[in-house]
Amino acid sequence: MSPLAAAAIAAGELICQFDDGHRRGYLAQLAGDKPQVEAVLLYEVRQGGDGAVLDSRRAGRRSVAAREDAGLVHLIEDDGASVRVTTLVGCSRWNLTGICTRFDARHAWHFDARARHEAGASFLRQPSGASTGACEPWRVDPR
Repeated sequence: MSPLAAAAIAAGELICQFDDGHRRGYLAQLAGDKPQVEAVLLYEVRQGGDGAVLDSRRAGRRSVAAREDAGLVHLIEDDGASVRVTTLVGCSRWNLTGICTRFDARHAWHFDARARHEAGASFLRQPSGASTGACEPWRVDPR
């Protein structure tokens, strides 16, 4: 298990905020447009590769599969023929005891159903308009 996966499982619950991916273009930067919050997601990550998600854009709790591939952690939600994938790509902030308190992340909704089995390869084929953001542990105090 990679350090990133261990940190995500240790956190247990992650709250993630993603900016609107299509507004990151060059013209938006020239116009001075600030990124808009596209989604807030609350993930429960459990040992064994399963979990759940609450999405600010949709009602109800949904199941997710947690997959580790090439040092990245992929949280994959089936949505009919498509998938919604949040990928933790690294840790950008640690506390004094060395625990990750902020994960850099990307989120995409796409039709690459191979993400369920080849999460790393699917991440490389992720749409260019994928949303960028960050995830933080819901609880920051030790249990």
